Amino acid sequence: MGDADDDYTVRWFEPGDREAVLALYADTFGGGGDDWFDWKYLDNPRASHVPVLVAERDRDGAFAGARPQVPFRFRVGGDPVLGLRFGDTMVHPDHRRRGVFTRLTERALEHYAGMPTALCFNVPNDAARPGFLKAGGEVVADLPSHYRVQDPGALAAATRDSAAAAGLSRLAAPAARGYLGARDRLAAAPEDVTVVRYRDVPVEPLASLYERGVPAGVHADRDAAFLSWRYGNPDWAYEAFVARAGGDPVAAVVTGTQTDADGVTTTNVVDALPLRGGDRRDAGLRAALAAVVREYADSDLLAYAGSAIPRSVLRAHGFLPDDRPPLSRVTSPTLLVAYDLTGDDGRDWRMNGLDLRDGETWALSYAELDAR
Repeated sequence: MGDADDDYTVRWFEPGDREAVLALYADTFGGGGDDWFDWKYLDNPRASHVPVLVAERDRDGAFAGARPQVPFRFRVGGDPVLGLRFGDTMVHPDHRRRGVFTRLTERALEHYAGMPTALCFNVPNDAARPGFLKAGGEVVADLPSHYRVQDPGALAAATRDSAAAAGLSRLAAPAARGYLGARDRLAAAPEDVTVVRYRDVPVEPLASLYERGVPAGVHADRDAAFLSWRYGNPDWAYEAFVARAGGDPVAAVVTGTQTDADGVTTTNVVDALPLRGGDRRDAGLRAALAAVVREYADSDLLAYAGSAIPRSVLRAHGFLPDDRPPLSRVTSPTLLVAYDLTGDDGRDWRMNGLDLRDGETWALSYAELDAR
């Protein structure tokens, strides 16, 4: 253990730090690896550097922690804006409660405030959130997720209150499959819409669909470069379901599937395009989601976060929101923390006519919120 008066230096990542960063990531969060690191931080089309800060102890150079960032080109009010998502702050157990977390976060904010970067965001857990709020972040939205629980036993692994979720799962298990089957039979897909399943995500058609309905709210610019990178994550298997009406693509859903170490298979609805639209788009989303639940009937859990798919469509297929009972009883809110880096004091909070502190300003999905 270090001494109480240890001091630390924060600097940018160097190639020799890779092993220490990956080892600490695996110990702290699980997963990671060289291919994942290269994809997330070296191959990102919006990064001109490796966006990872590290902290080392001054007296012996001991590795103390890391602060990764994921850069994005956002659209805010329709205009391009540079921003980033704070990744997972990691502090080595030997160096905790010594100000390392605060130094890493403050150094990141100081650096990017001097760059063209306009905003930052993240969704820290309950333990990390106070540190980010202390550094100038504000809670601006509660972002609900929707779960289709196909194997109730998987719910405990997906929620923060695993003991309570396990109890609810045991009670719900006998009825789960019957309930979902009934919902699916009632949620008939539009007859004039066909859905094509792509084992490889078709980047150009998705980029074209995105441009048909660009929302004013804060979201990642889904151009071909972003989409090609986003669905290159080696830890997940991605597919796309493109809905067509009269031969014309009208909507699409992208899924990512992974089986964890406990054998639980989760399929995430990572994104739905266009992000906004009318009845034609909604009909396409209904058909695409129907295809997803049919093709992934063997997954233990399906999940979606975002506002592109109407709640009525999700509800029709048995997706339950975690901001309402029964799931709200066993989950904790996913709180969006934002940082405005514009204005003289870094706290102007208005951008292209939008108030970043208004939860309705944000139009995020798993495409931005997570690396899943």
